[in-house]
Amino acid sequence: MHTQSKYAIETQGITKRFPKQKRYREMLRHPLRREEITALRGVDLQVGQNELFGLLGPNGAGKTTLIKILCTLMLPNEGAALVNGYDIFQHEKQIRRSIGYVINEERSFYWRLTGRQNLDFYAVLNNLAPVQAKKRINLVLDVTGLLPQADKMFKDYSTGMRQRLSIARGLLTEPEILFMDEPTRSLDPVVAQQLRDFVKQDIIKQHGKTVFFSTHNLAEAQMCQRIAILHQGTIRTCGTVEHVRGLTPKKRYSLKLRQNGFDYRKTILSLPFVKTIDELKPEAGSPYLELEIYIDEQQGDMWQLIERIVTSGGKVEACYPQETSLEEVFSQLTAKD
Repeated sequence: MHTQSKYAIETQGITKRFPKQKRYREMLRHPLRREEITALRGVDLQVGQNELFGLLGPNGAGKTTLIKILCTLMLPNEGAALVNGYDIFQHEKQIRRSIGYVINEERSFYWRLTGRQNLDFYAVLNNLAPVQAKKRINLVLDVTGLLPQADKMFKDYSTGMRQRLSIARGLLTEPEILFMDEPTRSLDPVVAQQLRDFVKQDIIKQHGKTVFFSTHNLAEAQMCQRIAILHQGTIRTCGTVEHVRGLTPKKRYSLKLRQNGFDYRKTILSLPFVKTIDELKPEAGSPYLELEIYIDEQQGDMWQLIERIVTSGGKVEACYPQETSLEEVFSQLTAKD
């Protein structure tokens, strides 16, 4: 039964465990002992209609496992999920008809067939009628910009063209949701940026698809409308990039001080909420000392620091906050692990 939902994807408590591979000696000593590795731990997510959603995490975080579960390629041990309103346990056929799955795997294509012939083959696998298949293949080749190269052999395609053909294959069945598992991996920076622009402008804006985009590239995640950080199988946070940046307690400030013989470093480090100080290289003959300071705003704030400097005899010329990068947020959210 199809369930009406305001979300394109919704998960509740998704948990996935895999049996741990035993060494030969362990199998002999403990043949009945079962050990497991937990890849996902209680994952809760909601992805809106026509949203570009990014799943951010390092290699081994569980990104591919989650995508395979949502594509009904494997089932979770616990939890529930709806994809396009269909239950992953009961409606795998309906889900597969309504999604596209883009993987960065060139071996899934036939190298001695042309791009068009490869799509012909996958159209047959997806039970598309010949007339419908021809129309869809021409359309997806046009959408991905591959129509002029459609009759070249796949082995002669560039890496970027091969990845575009993978997207074309994902769009064959006219899916409402497109899953993309690290699609820019192994691409050079220029081609990767072209692919990101294509996803954002053509797939999302022009064709109104929902895209679930996994990546370990922190800079790449910034193109998404919302992101979730997945680490060791657990969702650490979820929201817009601006929201995620604001979650970290450590904030970075630039401080410009007049050099007058005052020991700024000793005074600043005497405050417990100051975590690190980095001294920037000054211009030759500059009367100023410029510092980058990280403070924990759960313990204190920048005004307390400025007050301490001024009352102790120092002179503050300027102070302004620096934007927190996703790299800083990610490292702080996962530092305890």
